[in-house]
Amino acid sequence: PQSIQAGVRQVFGVGEMLQHSGIWPQHFVQIQYADEERGQVRPGRMESFWAIYYAGPLMDIQRVVDKALASGAPNIEGVGRIWRSWLFHHVTDLWGDVPYSEALANENNTTPAYDSQSDVYSGLFSDLTTGANLITSSGSDFGTGDILYGNDFEKWRRFGNSLRMRLAMRLSNVDPETARSEFVAAYNAGGFQSNEDNAMLQYPGFPWENPLFQDFLGRDDNGISRTMVGLLSVLDDPRLEFYAEPAASDGAYRGRENGAGNLSFTAFSSYSRIGNFWRRDGAATPSPVMTYAEVLFLQAEATERGWITGNASALYLEGIQANMDLYDKYDVGPSDTEVSTYLGQSVIAYAGGGTGLVQINRQKWIALWMNAAEAWANWRRTDVPTLAAGPDLRVNRIPIRFSYPDSEQSLNLDNMNAAVSRQGGGLDLITPVWWDGT
Repeated sequence: PQSIQAGVRQVFGVGEMLQHSGIWPQHFVQIQYADEERGQVRPGRMESFWAIYYAGPLMDIQRVVDKALASGAPNIEGVGRIWRSWLFHHVTDLWGDVPYSEALANENNTTPAYDSQSDVYSGLFSDLTTGANLITSSGSDFGTGDILYGNDFEKWRRFGNSLRMRLAMRLSNVDPETARSEFVAAYNAGGFQSNEDNAMLQYPGFPWENPLFQDFLGRDDNGISRTMVGLLSVLDDPRLEFYAEPAASDGAYRGRENGAGNLSFTAFSSYSRIGNFWRRDGAATPSPVMTYAEVLFLQAEATERGWITGNASALYLEGIQANMDLYDKYDVGPSDTEVSTYLGQSVIAYAGGGTGLVQINRQKWIALWMNAAEAWANWRRTDVPTLAAGPDLRVNRIPIRFSYPDSEQSLNLDNMNAAVSRQGGGLDLITPVWWDGT
């Protein structure tokens, strides 16, 4: 449970999501203290994120896997491999080449080799395949410790296969044959079947509350981006009134431009803030680790690419529907009538081909609201939607990676330098990771 809680809190927390991974794909915006908006990343943040992943949830889940192997508990081992893969894919998507094969074997090793991102992905595919295959309907469980799925191992198996589909699609531009073969294998093994399979971390109450709600109680200096408000407005999308609150000054929905400087506190009222389902009313709002809607968009793209047999148009529309239905159990979000009207618009109708791929990934970008790390990764892969750099950006493009922390330059310099040389960078924010290649 500590690995799940700490990992989700890191990926979906204020420091990483609202101030880094969520502002660069232009979901959120910093309207005060806008250093990261301008590409001025604090070295201490990179240090903190790196240390949290490796010393916290990754080491914890490695101990779970080790104990499962020692005691012969395949369900425990399978879940451990799947969750470890979820954590590690975030780490490599943020930094590119990273310590992987030697990272958790010996906690006293301060100089682990950096694996190439292609090798990390190969390891993740292997772990996800093994993990899903280990899971059975009987055997040891976690007692009260499985705070994600409550010992429903079939849902863990579907999560592992769904995650494998996500990672396979990540390689569509750089290694299309591996992407296709891994996707087909995961698809045939069976991913999410409905919103009931979603990996959603629930928050039981104080002190375990959604981190965005806790931020709202303390500082609350983020808003929704102009890009998101603009696209939702153009599409007459009913999610606008759910994702955003009207500007306090005049009741209009108005996003703030990304990549701009600080606003004075008196100007806050001129811009829309993040919807109250996550802020004022968000103590128990769950974090969407991975959802059925994303899986449908992945399958729609795979169908359009000719990897699997299906109806890309139907999968695309089902993905939109699944996302709009995501929070029905909380009695929030678009109504059935609003969803039907939206899906019936000519601007939403599926066009197919290259235009269809753009439509799929544009809707996927909208649906990944509150899953900013994945929105950022998928934007880097597809360049959908088209994003403009802000007027005060201090680097020559919207950031596309995290930079390696100072501690690695002090403790693991030779291995880090080898990774930097291999990638053509890694100490900046603008050198693409392997699967990006832009």
